[in-house]
Amino acid sequence: MQVTELNLYPIKSTQAYQVSQAFILPQGLHFDREFMLTETTGKFITARKDSSLYRLTAFPIPLGIVICDEKGEQCIALYRDFTHTQTSEVWGTHFLSWVAPKKVNSWLSQYIGREVQLRWIGEQGLRTVETFAKNPLSFADSNPILLTSECSLKQLNKWSPIAVSMAHFRSNIVINGHTPFEEEQWRRIQIGNVILQFAQHCTRCVLVTRNPHTLELDPNVEPFRTLKQHHTNEQGKPIFGIHLVPQNSGVIRCGDTVKVLEKR
Repeated sequence: MQVTELNLYPIKSTQAYQVSQAFILPQGLHFDREFMLTETTGKFITARKDSSLYRLTAFPIPLGIVICDEKGEQCIALYRDFTHTQTSEVWGTHFLSWVAPKKVNSWLSQYIGREVQLRWIGEQGLRTVETFAKNPLSFADSNPILLTSECSLKQLNKWSPIAVSMAHFRSNIVINGHTPFEEEQWRRIQIGNVILQFAQHCTRCVLVTRNPHTLELDPNVEPFRTLKQHHTNEQGKPIFGIHLVPQNSGVIRCGDTVKVLEKR
């Protein structure tokens, strides 16, 4: 069983930035979701509402990030220009984050079509994982890392009336797998020298119904509806993938073997 794909999302809810190797920190893959767009109040913005976020791609550079739209227009946000903090919010959790300068926010506001702000988590973010209180967290929804399996996706496509790609699920680590949904039984795994502990199953929302290429929402609410019918947790919520919390730092690479250290 091997890692087949590694994805970073430098800005929350924007295009994936695929890499062949990544450095794992306690808060997840380095550069993953270190930035996000917010309303002027600090409340997070995602592609659940603003589909145009899927047209933006962010590229890490030594001094910050380069943000590109689908037309090739660019905006550079430098770490040094984030000079003040304000309260921000992700799913009801409130914490301080760094606000981008006016020039960057104006470019993004024009693109989105209303006034928004780019936020940076900072060198030492103030968020922590709810179930792992000492573990730092980026702007990810709830946990540092999301892992999905190609084998599980194959099973989902057997159930689903539409073709579903892995891009629908925006995972960090993709593995090939042996049997569908076996990953849901894992409690500790090792990839390279990195130990990853199970946090929870990934419950799914309507965001998975947005086509990552056309940006349209599926009129039949797929594949959310199929997951709801065939694959749910004990509370009846559709699930796909598992959330993981790193227990140490290190490098993981595409092609690395996935070792299961503990199962449920």
